[in-house]
Amino acid sequence: MENKIIPVFFAFDGQNKENIINLVKKLRNENDSYKLHVLYKGEFYGFDDLDVTSIDVSEYIKDSSASFFKFAIPKVCDFEKAIYINVNSIIEHDIKTLYNTDLKTQYVAAFHNTAFDSETMTSYTEDVLGISHHVYVSDDVLILDINGLKKSKMYERFALYYDFCSFRVNPSEALFNLSCKDHILVIGTTTKETSESDAILEIQDENSFLNKWNREKRAKDRVDVVKKIADFEKEGIFDQDVEDDVPGRMIMPDEIEYIKKSPIDKIKANIAFKMAKKFYYKLEKKRQVIVNPEIKGLQNFKNLDTGAVITCNHFNAMDSFAMHWTYMQSKQKKRKLYRIIREGNYTSFPGFYGFLMRNFYTLPLSSNHKTMKKFMDATNTLLKTGHFVLIYPEQSMWWNYRKPKPLKPGAFSFASKNQVPVLPIFITMKDSDVLGEDGYYVQEYTIHIGEPIKPNPEFNVRENTEYMLKENERIWQEIYEKEYQIPLEYTSETFEI
Repeated sequence: MENKIIPVFFAFDGQNKENIINLVKKLRNENDSYKLHVLYKGEFYGFDDLDVTSIDVSEYIKDSSASFFKFAIPKVCDFEKAIYINVNSIIEHDIKTLYNTDLKTQYVAAFHNTAFDSETMTSYTEDVLGISHHVYVSDDVLILDINGLKKSKMYERFALYYDFCSFRVNPSEALFNLSCKDHILVIGTTTKETSESDAILEIQDENSFLNKWNREKRAKDRVDVVKKIADFEKEGIFDQDVEDDVPGRMIMPDEIEYIKKSPIDKIKANIAFKMAKKFYYKLEKKRQVIVNPEIKGLQNFKNLDTGAVITCNHFNAMDSFAMHWTYMQSKQKKRKLYRIIREGNYTSFPGFYGFLMRNFYTLPLSSNHKTMKKFMDATNTLLKTGHFVLIYPEQSMWWNYRKPKPLKPGAFSFASKNQVPVLPIFITMKDSDVLGEDGYYVQEYTIHIGEPIKPNPEFNVRENTEYMLKENERIWQEIYEKEYQIPLEYTSETFEI
């Protein structure tokens, strides 16, 4: 049987010829058919009788250091997948095994550099680069999904960052981690020593990458929101919104019917549904909202045969549209999806949004005791009669916050009292290839639906409320840690997981 061709790329700096020759000979002695490529700039004299393809990357790379040549691979490679090897490093891995790595949904596989787990280097990666130290990787050996890197515009992002800022600590490696942020699969660990003194200088530099990017490229109001989120997390304040809510008035009991029954109510609800659908697809077309079409665990939604409380993390005003899209994909046409909203959202939004808030199957909370009695009765009735109620149990919206926040018991109390399951949904995010006008990359959402959490028949209402809340937290944490490849950690000293 003919061996599978494995494309391998090296970078030639004019001084590492012997290293390349030795590695090429080693690979040629193996049984697999390697297609070997040498990236270079300027003059190139070949490698005697070695069968390698030379590629001049001068068109794509300004820097003369060979460590930057790898950024040109998506531009010059005709294969779907490739290996990059820094021949100046000690390579202890089997190349064939590396090439066969399943990249899953990521575009790069690499080894986490444990030298960045120290206190200083953790501060460097997170405060200077904006990347978790847990997923900071060495660039000595890389498995590359070429089509994925082209799709994510890795080269374009590298060129943007290269022109914008300089780096003291392993410049090419820092740029690689930034350019491939959210698209790297960690497949093991390695230790590549670096200078902590250089890292300290960058941490203290007001013109270091993240400081400069926030100051010159990002909208101030968004930067302030992100800072406020960080402050709230440190203080252990998780249940307050970081942005000002629309001021609202009290909903009186005689001005609302929570369950749409009259013909005019049903007509308005139908109009609102069509308006919301059209609006969502418009956002999607403009790539202002990007949702991964593959919903993980969709069968858990499809297989529900009772009413259910649906929980979801809350990080954007638009995540409600993503949740309704998920509901439509479940094809649960006989069961409607209602969503609990703030009182102010119902009473104070004008125009298009106001019409949706008042007519698109919403259940507004109220500061009026009698209205809340109607709310409670309606919610219980909907759950008992087989419908779905979406509740954001974190009780706050933090813009683009990726961690699950501590949960409030209300959603689980409803499920416990009505003996219906909780369907836990957690949405993860990745930087897309779209740089928004606010200087942040538009987030690509992936929707994860966990298995329904059913009430335990041996528990009372209070015990089931606590049990289902803890199970929901466990499922969300499991999804978070698996998808982001990092442990769930908070900066707060007053809150424990």
